[in-house]
Amino acid sequence: MQGTQMIREKTHKNTAFHNLLSCTTKQDKAFLLVLFSLVSFILAVVIEYFCYLSVGPTSLGTWYNPYWIGFFFVCGFLISAFFVFRHDIKTKPENLFLAIVLSFSLFSSISFNMNAPSWDSGSHYRFVVEWSKFGSPVALSVADIRIMELSSVDLYFNLSELKDYSNGLNYDSTILEESFAGKSIFFAYGSIGSHPATLVYCLVSLLPLSFTTRYIISRLIYAVIYSLVTFFGMKQLKSGKMLYAVIALLPAAVFFASNYGYDYWVNAFTLFAVACVVRELQTPDVRISRGRILLILGSFIVAFGPKAVYFPLVLLCLLIPRDKFSSLRASKLFRGGVIFACLFVAASFLVPFLYFGPGVGDVRGGSDVNAAEQVQFILSSPFEYARILLNNLPRYFSIFVAKDFIGFYAYLGYPSWPLWVIVFFLMLFTAVTDKTEIDNVVCTWKSRIYTLALNMVVLILILTALYVAFTGVRSEVMSGCHPRYFIPMLFCSLVFLSSHHLAWPKKNDQKRTLYNAAVLGLMSFVLMAGLWQVYVGLLY
Repeated sequence: MQGTQMIREKTHKNTAFHNLLSCTTKQDKAFLLVLFSLVSFILAVVIEYFCYLSVGPTSLGTWYNPYWIGFFFVCGFLISAFFVFRHDIKTKPENLFLAIVLSFSLFSSISFNMNAPSWDSGSHYRFVVEWSKFGSPVALSVADIRIMELSSVDLYFNLSELKDYSNGLNYDSTILEESFAGKSIFFAYGSIGSHPATLVYCLVSLLPLSFTTRYIISRLIYAVIYSLVTFFGMKQLKSGKMLYAVIALLPAAVFFASNYGYDYWVNAFTLFAVACVVRELQTPDVRISRGRILLILGSFIVAFGPKAVYFPLVLLCLLIPRDKFSSLRASKLFRGGVIFACLFVAASFLVPFLYFGPGVGDVRGGSDVNAAEQVQFILSSPFEYARILLNNLPRYFSIFVAKDFIGFYAYLGYPSWPLWVIVFFLMLFTAVTDKTEIDNVVCTWKSRIYTLALNMVVLILILTALYVAFTGVRSEVMSGCHPRYFIPMLFCSLVFLSSHHLAWPKKNDQKRTLYNAAVLGLMSFVLMAGLWQVYVGLLY
């Protein structure tokens, strides 16, 4: 009897262990992720110790490099996430996607420490601080000013120098230098991308933390918001999730979500809003509710606060057919709401332009930049400007432009060329094949022509805005239009291009699981390899 009972207990334990590894419940998945995280950390420390035996102590004189340990830990965590979410990869790939984008963006943000590898980090940090007193004067320390006035980029790859730089900022944070007035509520909409970091900044300022710790923690909210918004955007879709994942996981896009700036906000909420529109097209038999209407229009309005030049994309909502509404009146009210939302976003930059004028332009464009004279030239010689515009447009349809919006890490440069080439062809591959039969009402010639026309209008507006603000008067070459500005337009361009007839794989559960796993696996590899090449691997 005792032997039989022992066998039963052993069988019960084996069954429980098997059930745990099967990852069928949320509790099992959460437990295994925590367990594998602990194992990944131990393995990361062991791997780092062998690195120490190979290359010697770090510039700090230690056997361990915390950034290398963090990198190896994230690699191990992502491998374990593929195992834990293996049953979700076919129907709910967004769960694995969230693990990828959140872990990588958070690690990137932490690893950058006090380095400022992205453009205008100091200016965007200033925007965060400006809102911290709700319009009242803001006291600045020497450290604040040093960060805000970064004109030349000094990146630290030597751990000892990076530590000295951080310690210097912590010391300077105790010395008050000056103060400036907080931002007026009039500019709240245009600065909406900075508000979450301002909230975190205000909270952590109440704690006895060092300046560098507050700076890094305030920046982490960008990674969290980008990850969660893109995650919920992917959940909206019935198909096209892998195309969405490739665009959301573009190394450049995730890089911007790991630094101070507004690109993360525009990219994330535009992806979410367009995914909501595509979902409505993919479900023609489901009536659209008032809540969904408010969600879609609100998402577009929120998305374009920092960059109102994208306002024509709000008109993508007009693709939602009349049959989705309960009545003709409801359909007309919706279309009226779309026009109003479009005009509201446009007015957010037209009104200041008309009230304050075009300004003097961006001095980084050179001494010939004069916004007022440039506007006068465009208005007085529209055909001449049209000629200049048409001559410059072909430059932005080159494969080498894709290199810049896929894998350019700003001041850190580019990773090896195979990485961005993999992403480029993966983006084209998923645009063609990531379809199902429900896309037969989505990918029509009407939607293709309409969306491409809207995106062309946006491109022209971007070029015109930068011609005014960043280019010398009457210049034949338009300057300042970085390809990263194309990221918000990618999904709404590519999701409509293909046809469900080209879908692959078709009605094969195993192949669909492998398809999704391969796409997410390749993107994870590109992200980790790229960050190692341009930054983490150099930190020693």
